[in-house]
Amino acid sequence: MYRKDFTQLTKLELNKLANAFNYLWRDELIQQWVNLHQSFFNDGIHWGPAFLPWHRYFLRTVEKELQKFDRSVTLPYWDWTRSDSQNLDSEPWKSFFGGRLVNRGGKTNIGHFDHWGFTRRTSPNVNTLLPNLRQVVGELRPTPSDFYGFRAIEYGSHVPGHTWTGGTMATRQSPLDPLFYLHHCNIDRLWAIWQQNNPDVAQYSIRTSHDSRERSSAAVVPPDVPMVAVPPDIVGKTPNNMLDHTQLGYRYDRDILLEIAWHQHGDLGPLLTGDPRSTDLFVRDYPSDAGDIPSPANAYWLSPDIWVRNNPPNKAGENPDNGHEAPIVGANNYVYVTVGNRGTQKAGDVSVEAFHCEPGTSMLWPDDFQSMGTALLPQGINGGASARLGPFAWTPTVVDHECLFAVATSPDDPTAARMFPQAIPHPQLVRFDNNVGQRNVSPIRIITGGRVRSSITMRGGLQCSVNRFQLDAKALPEDTKLHLRVANSVVKGAKLEELKKIGEFGHFVTLETGGGRIAVIDGFTLPARGRKIVRLEVDFSRQAVHKQHYPMVAYQIQDRELAGGLTFEFTAIEPGDDHVFGNRPSRVLHTFHCQHRKRMLRTNLVPFRTVDEGIARGYKRCRFCLP
Repeated sequence: MYRKDFTQLTKLELNKLANAFNYLWRDELIQQWVNLHQSFFNDGIHWGPAFLPWHRYFLRTVEKELQKFDRSVTLPYWDWTRSDSQNLDSEPWKSFFGGRLVNRGGKTNIGHFDHWGFTRRTSPNVNTLLPNLRQVVGELRPTPSDFYGFRAIEYGSHVPGHTWTGGTMATRQSPLDPLFYLHHCNIDRLWAIWQQNNPDVAQYSIRTSHDSRERSSAAVVPPDVPMVAVPPDIVGKTPNNMLDHTQLGYRYDRDILLEIAWHQHGDLGPLLTGDPRSTDLFVRDYPSDAGDIPSPANAYWLSPDIWVRNNPPNKAGENPDNGHEAPIVGANNYVYVTVGNRGTQKAGDVSVEAFHCEPGTSMLWPDDFQSMGTALLPQGINGGASARLGPFAWTPTVVDHECLFAVATSPDDPTAARMFPQAIPHPQLVRFDNNVGQRNVSPIRIITGGRVRSSITMRGGLQCSVNRFQLDAKALPEDTKLHLRVANSVVKGAKLEELKKIGEFGHFVTLETGGGRIAVIDGFTLPARGRKIVRLEVDFSRQAVHKQHYPMVAYQIQDRELAGGLTFEFTAIEPGDDHVFGNRPSRVLHTFHCQHRKRMLRTNLVPFRTVDEGIARGYKRCRFCLP
């Protein structure tokens, strides 16, 4: 049984939850719990070590009563760090809970609980801000790093949920407001996360504080002593009984935004959030990826589980498993996605949605991505197995390449990609959600001594940022020459490494570097959502080995965080009769032995494995050698 973020409940789940809560009201259980909370507010359930275990017991008791009315109901939580959960007059909050209760006279829709009799402030308390992710990260790594340190959350994130809401929530009768249960469910979730990441420290202690609020010894409950205000017929009366929430019958899902915030604000390794599921879908981020989280920062766009085929699956001789083909601009291409399940149980009703976006870095999810459609696999994927889904028909419009993106999900393993209302930098999503994969690889077959041109778009983030562009050409032979054409505004004031200026024209400057080097432009500013394009020209090595692969990687680092990357995968081709060759200026195909081919400049040669491949890319046959 998983407790969900309230904003992720379906309309049916919302109605069931409201009906169950109102059942408890009619049975006068809510009123009994309000009286219990009020009577023992300062005498056993607040301001001491028992705060967390007592409220865990309390929530589970309420949840069990809700499930007597409807077995499918679980308590959701209110994640007040999310932008879509900080306005009670927005949906789904207002129609369910009644918003800020501007009018209790019946003219304003105040949700499902108008007969409960609670009140709220008509606007947030101006002296209170709801906790943000940075504050929560600080509470999860407390000083001291033990239960005593963490339980200070009672005086931290716990308080604003009550005072910001105001009215009944800011009094001892706070359980009279149904929002109380969601707020404390989130506190319980954060405690579960702290426990998961601190298994080697004492999970409970009776160490007390000199804080004046801890004025009652009733909250100082030894681990195996029953807590106050616990009915004798309820199993689980001691703090020790409350330490393992999974044994109490519920679990929480992962919180990827919190994991990302932890990563950004510290260097203590990954944060574990959510309880393991028996199913775990994943799309590989790089060839040896086993689904671990997070993926390395410099490898997440290399997914071999997303690939392109130029021909439809029903064409004679076409086999989708024959690997990736460079997309053909202006024509139908076909994208496939492989999804694995590294769990032990079957994942049912698996679906995959594929996306593309213009090539570049610092894309935002979901704003910069366009859907190519959804493929369904109702029979699901067994534990330890994988399945191919697709094809997704797609007509590229950008020369060279586009970024491909895939999101796999199942009711048994939901994906965080569906849970974010706000735009977030897509690298964070790809790295921290193994249901998501990306391919941002440009395969280029190039003649030894040939020339190719491409471009890289650098984007600004959500706010003005300081950026670093890095071109890693270490794997290219040293006789390769690379020219970068960039705006003067990028170079001006920036630090250049392994680059020399060889020309300037208007607002642009040309820089040169070579194979075997890492070239850097460091310290330039990009406005929010601004764009700068790096035009790239590669004069490829004459010494490269025939059919050997030579990767070159472009990175953008934004405010010291990787904002994206692109891999150019050059395959060296020494002219021979195993290829046909296009003349870039004339767009005509020739065989190796054609006299016209022999007179062509080497820098204009474009190699193709077959005549059909060249024709598909807009070339026509030579009327002499390929009539």
